[in-house]
Amino acid sequence: MKRIIALLLLVSGCGTPLADAAEPTYTCHDRPIPLDVMSTARPATRLGPDGRAALKGHEVRRVEDLDKWRIVEETGERVALMKEFDEPEERGSTTVTHDFLVIERFGPPAADGRPSWHLRSRGGCSLRRDLGDLGVADLALDPAKPATGNSLHLLVTERDCASGQSAAGRIRVVGLEETDRDVRLVIGVERAPGDFHNCMGNPATPYTVELGRPLGDRVPLDAGLHPPREIMTP
Repeated sequence: MKRIIALLLLVSGCGTPLADAAEPTYTCHDRPIPLDVMSTARPATRLGPDGRAALKGHEVRRVEDLDKWRIVEETGERVALMKEFDEPEERGSTTVTHDFLVIERFGPPAADGRPSWHLRSRGGCSLRRDLGDLGVADLALDPAKPATGNSLHLLVTERDCASGQSAAGRIRVVGLEETDRDVRLVIGVERAPGDFHNCMGNPATPYTVELGRPLGDRVPLDAGLHPPREIMTP
């Protein structure tokens, strides 16, 4: 039987394991996405009249592979579609797993008295767990400090604008679940103090997580993403 050591670590102490927590919410470009959308949602080939009209809207590029897209939302005012890539794609310094298309009615009224359909947004994203008041972060193994004893050494890079400040003292372990095969981490960052911050880029902040036993051959995973992604050296 798998030995599972599960902890929920906050600023101090521990709590319930990830498996016992309420079903988490995930987002793509800050929009909530049901996790079962790729498996149970209708394919875009079954769009109704509003959806088909939206695909012919202004600035909307032709979608050739409708059978691979799933309907996240379809109303008379908004249509949202999502497609999962066959393999994660590297775009600059970011890895994305899904393509997300949003088309909405806005602007001056058309001949029918309603605003025309226009592209609102389209772009790649990864499904990230909504951490509430905490900001998300990119995780990497610290190449200067291999795992020793029960300590797992990470580099945590805050994604929110923080005027280039270190995240030291603001990093929070939202969830830590250990099995014989892997270690699943959910890590967030408290917002930097102050009302205004520029987006000059943030430094990677060293951070150590104490495990229930040595990492060994187990794989560290960023469970703040769906599906969880292996945490690797930069």
